[in-house]
Amino acid sequence: MTPSTQTLPYQVRTHNASTQSENRMHSDDVARQFGFKGGLVPGVTVFAHMTQPLVAHYGQAWLTRGTADVSFGKPAYEGELLSVHTTAASADACALTCMNEHGVELARMSAALPATKAASDARGDIAPAPPLRERPTVTWDLMEIGKPFPALAWAPTQAENLEWCHGALDELPLYREGTAPLLHPGLILRQANFVLRKRFIIPAWIHAASRITFFEALRVGPAYEVRAIPEEKWNHKGHEFVRLYVAVRREQRTVAEVLHTAIFQPRAREIS
Repeated sequence: MTPSTQTLPYQVRTHNASTQSENRMHSDDVARQFGFKGGLVPGVTVFAHMTQPLVAHYGQAWLTRGTADVSFGKPAYEGELLSVHTTAASADACALTCMNEHGVELARMSAALPATKAASDARGDIAPAPPLRERPTVTWDLMEIGKPFPALAWAPTQAENLEWCHGALDELPLYREGTAPLLHPGLILRQANFVLRKRFIIPAWIHAASRITFFEALRVGPAYEVRAIPEEKWNHKGHEFVRLYVAVRREQRTVAEVLHTAIFQPRAREIS
């Protein structure tokens, strides 16, 4: 991409593959109780769609040392035709927006390909909490700032990677090539949801934003450990938010980091 240029939009008809998820915000009945018109397409799926033009352009380099900062303003719903618009700010940075077929902006993302890799956060080296015997239902008081979660063990297979690519309708070949294909970034970001789910039962919650940084390419085959520590929580308009520091680890080093923001207690809809 050259500076100040806009490419043709990438279009994809999105699919909500999480209708049976423990997070019932992806189901029609619960989402409607909170004022939505139906089950929400997961934020990680929308993020996955937005990475397609990035990876198509930058290739493995972005999956090795790239960054992305995404925020979700409006939900996507099953079957909507989404358009991802990309505008280059420079040769190694761009801005992306995701819009539905009605022209509503759903998400914004800034992405970059730094010339050198960033340094990982020292919090990735903090030992996780021991495994829980039983997960509690989340509350404001239980979401303790600075207290590590139990770790999530993750050994991604090619079947898992291909299933994710199929669900995201991403046909890029680098997720399929070789004996150890690259993992899809949407599947990597999804682990930030899973480490949160491993800590708490959260009946219905909303992915609000994420910032992801890669320090090396993640591939099918190796065993990873996902660690998380709440760094901030706040209340806004009756919604209870948390931002997690998440480290994806391999062999005692951090290979990817996420600052992951979620509404873990959405405001109940006022019914007159």
